[in-house]
Amino acid sequence: MSDTKGHGSHAARSANAAAAKEGKSNPRTSSAAQSILGKKGAKARSGS
Repeated sequence: MSDTKGHGSHAARSANAAAAKEGKSNPRTSSAAQSILGKKGAKARSGS
């Protein structure tokens, strides 16, 4: 998956899709969506 951080609308679409896949209508309550948005989670961390 390509990095979506810094590309607002694209990241939002990805987050909405991830939330829908989890069965959540609100991406803010979806951990997968929040990791896409860079809020938390292992996926949000950039490997250094």
